[in-house]
Amino acid sequence: MKTNETMRNEFISVLDQLGLAWKYLLNGFIGGLVWAIYKKSKFWESIRQVFVGAMASGYTTPFIAKRLSLQDAGFISFVIGMIGMVIVEIIYKWGVGKLKLLFSSEV
Repeated sequence: MKTNETMRNEFISVLDQLGLAWKYLLNGFIGGLVWAIYKKSKFWESIRQVFVGAMASGYTTPFIAKRLSLQDAGFISFVIGMIGMVIVEIIYKWGVGKLKLLFSSEV
């Protein structure tokens, strides 16, 4: 039977394999939760905001911290969690625009 310590280490290992920084993931989760409360979102919209905030923060904060040479980017990950849906929508619109250009060019 696995102990709690072993299960926690395996969970963190899985997050590392996915490229997610667990401490930034948690900060993004909290940021998404704060944003959902601030916006007075409905239940499923709040769940989506929290999930996207956590994922956006978990993936982008290590990149930003490395670029800015920061040791710990806790506040940055919290802010990214708060505006995670905006970040995702911008990336989505940019990607769709590039795909439309790629497939709409006439031969």
